Amino acid sequence: MDWQDYVQNGGSEGKPSLKVEYSFDMKGKPVSHEAILRSESLVHRYLRGVREFHPNAKHYLLCGFTAAIARSIFQVAFNLYVYELGYHQDFIGYLNGIPSLAMLLFALPASFAVNRAGYKKPAIIGRILSIVGLLGIPLVNSKMLLLIFRLLDGIGATFIWAVGVPLLMRYSDDNDRVFLFSVNSALQMGSAFLGSIMGGLVPQVVGRIVSVSPKDILPLRVALFMSVLFIVISIVPLTLLKEERRGASRQASYSSLIMALPQDKEDIFVFAKVLLPTIVTALGAGAMVPFFQLFFSLRFNLSTAPIGAIFAFSGIVSGVVTLAAPLLAKRFGKVKLIAVTRLASIPFLLTLAHSLNLPAVVASYYFRHAFMNMCGPVETTFFLEQVREEQRATLHSVRGVLDSLVRGGLAPLISGILQVKGGFPLAFSMTAVCYLISTSMFYCFFRSTEKVPEAH
Repeated sequence: MDWQDYVQNGGSEGKPSLKVEYSFDMKGKPVSHEAILRSESLVHRYLRGVREFHPNAKHYLLCGFTAAIARSIFQVAFNLYVYELGYHQDFIGYLNGIPSLAMLLFALPASFAVNRAGYKKPAIIGRILSIVGLLGIPLVNSKMLLLIFRLLDGIGATFIWAVGVPLLMRYSDDNDRVFLFSVNSALQMGSAFLGSIMGGLVPQVVGRIVSVSPKDILPLRVALFMSVLFIVISIVPLTLLKEERRGASRQASYSSLIMALPQDKEDIFVFAKVLLPTIVTALGAGAMVPFFQLFFSLRFNLSTAPIGAIFAFSGIVSGVVTLAAPLLAKRFGKVKLIAVTRLASIPFLLTLAHSLNLPAVVASYYFRHAFMNMCGPVETTFFLEQVREEQRATLHSVRGVLDSLVRGGLAPLISGILQVKGGFPLAFSMTAVCYLISTSMFYCFFRSTEKVPEAH
């Protein structure tokens, strides 16, 4: 049973709900199972699917939702805060690259820690490190201390990242995995609504109370402290995780580590086909996404409240379309859907780069965000399906390291330099070129890999 059958049939195989072949209406006439399902709304089927998730998966979804609120608040305020401290885009680019350095240095050790210690302890350790880092950033203004606290936050985020996908893979099966990943992605995007609203309103309110601009250091500092509060709250669901005892058979061995690596030229070729488009996409995204706050602030002179509102509604839009992605992938195929949605984002990206009309730019921002993010869970599961089960964690780790290194390290650095020389149009045009190249590579590599979807 695939994901669409899972939603249509109302749950996983082996579950007792609606498993009878016939029921009876109020007049005593038999009603088929299919008729019952047709009368049930799609929303109820989604909710039933969520209820049947493993408890540990539910706890992680709640943890991720709360932490994503914190990250959205931080995203609205951080770059503006550093800019108000007197630093320019080039140093902001360095700061945004620090988490990628942490990913490069600690991704494999964090993955090994998860394999040895389970999910709970590394996740809690990661949250604590992030709390220390996020708490320190609004308390300092020197370059060195900002870099150090940003690094601590990056290390903590790396441990959380190392836990996420393996945990969701472990506590799901082929019947509900794509659905679970889509719900997780939708929650992450939906939480951006709350976080972005808070990140925009908190500086506005504080600014009015103390009679300063919302983009002054004090209001932005309060918003950063607010993000710390939500990171602290996100620890609570992690404490509810229940793991079985990890016996000797589940411990990492030398042979299992060897098997997790590419074994021959064919494996290396598959890894390369996955990783090359990832690198080019990350180069484009990292040149643009970390700078959206400054883009709206400097080009249109917007304060934190409207910037937060723009980010908030983009999260809602993306969350809704992400839930539709699995059904569309079933109908049209994963490869074609991913390629089409990525290409569809490019015209809106170019509008962002060159238009001075605020309504057109905001609309383009929503469409670009929706098209580029709706297939994230589909793409993740598709890539992991290209390798053997024992290689999936390795591919996920390597892909994550390269993506973070380029997206958060090299790309913001290049973008900051381009912005100083040619402004946002030059940097965002670089993103459009990268998206076109990466999508073309992806489609050429995988267009013959996927079976043609069955007709319905």
